[in-house]
Amino acid sequence: MSDKVYYDESCYVCSLEINTIRKKGEACGIEFVDISSSDFNNAGDYETEMIGEFDGEKTVGAETFRKMYEKMGFRKAVAVSRLPIIRQIFDASYYVFAYWIRPYLPKRGKDD
Repeated sequence: MSDKVYYDESCYVCSLEINTIRKKGEACGIEFVDISSSDFNNAGDYETEMIGEFDGEKTVGAETFRKMYEKMGFRKAVAVSRLPIIRQIFDASYYVFAYWIRPYLPKRGKDD
């Protein structure tokens, strides 16, 4: 079973993040699935937070980033992001971005 990260290529911030780490992620066995693609079967809420599938488990939001970066070899940085207070800051920051900022950002057109 392959690890997957579902992301929105039409979101400038999301696509920048994924396209920056794509080669390393793919080399580590992560498949990146664009939810804005016309052939994506949207059977679930993929619009609000980033979704991942790692080792058969579904991840949502900031935990998807942690699993993705851990899989790419950034274990120490991920461990720091899991420390109690730092975890709360990361999770809250992601929540603010996903629910209060991202919905208001302009979307990339198909021709961009």
